[in-house]
Amino acid sequence: MIRDDEVIGERVEGPKLIGFIGLGNMGAPMASNLLKAGFSVIVWNRTESKARPLVEKGAAWADGPQHVAEKSDVVITMLEDARAVREVLLGAEGVVAARRPNLRIIDMSTISPKDSRDIAQQVASRGMIMIDSPVSGSVKAAADASLTLLVGGDPEVVESVLPVLRAMGKNVFHLGPNGMGCYMKLVNNVVLAASLAGFSEAFVLGKKAGLPPQQMLDVILQGSARSPLLEFKGKAIVDRNFAPTFALRLMRKDLGLALETGSQTQVPMPITAFLNELHQAAIAGGLADRDWSAIVQVFEGLAGVS
Repeated sequence: MIRDDEVIGERVEGPKLIGFIGLGNMGAPMASNLLKAGFSVIVWNRTESKARPLVEKGAAWADGPQHVAEKSDVVITMLEDARAVREVLLGAEGVVAARRPNLRIIDMSTISPKDSRDIAQQVASRGMIMIDSPVSGSVKAAADASLTLLVGGDPEVVESVLPVLRAMGKNVFHLGPNGMGCYMKLVNNVVLAASLAGFSEAFVLGKKAGLPPQQMLDVILQGSARSPLLEFKGKAIVDRNFAPTFALRLMRKDLGLALETGSQTQVPMPITAFLNELHQAAIAGGLADRDWSAIVQVFEGLAGVS
């Protein structure tokens, strides 16, 4: 983790004007925290209405990604997949079209390490610099600026944008060169998916046996299986609250990226393959846009438990 007293090279004056592209459930509160930290922020989102609350708080609106880049010291992207990142950064009216030498780009999307490195190389060929910094944490953590940031990229570039990163997250881990932040994000999400699937299976066993759901959760949270994940998502399952903070279809996307990356690095991932199929079954059952904790409903369906 990068400490407050850790310096890489000669310190330079920090960026002042931040461009932010992608104002979804996570991006909007992250951009809001940049405003709270005193940065000037210019935003763009495909659906303009999602930007209005930020504009009302003082952000400027841009006509497109190129316009964002023309006005910014640093551009942040927080998008759904690699296709969207390529379009926003490399498209005809994308960020690179601004022709801003040494413009720093922080891609905070969850995409594959291979895609991230390829995009970073194409950005570099246009004279700009990209680092990857996907995040770990919930929508609440995004709102509280308590996210964990997983960073891959040139050390001097990372340090130059540390004030920006720290305005959005409590912990900043520089994990190595481009793509390493994306590797860490996939590792983290495989662990999360496996943990919640295991809880869901056991929860349904106890539920069908007649154990009270809340009491089951209370016991687990007082024992060795306790975790922040189960404190948060276990409660959502007990309360039947599947309003999305992270959609199930996005967890399936990340599991697919992990499998793809495992194949490229020759790492067998049989558990992840099962988890991927489990989430695909949930999507086929109409749960794509529910919170990923709705995976419990697949186990309930298999067990005949409502």
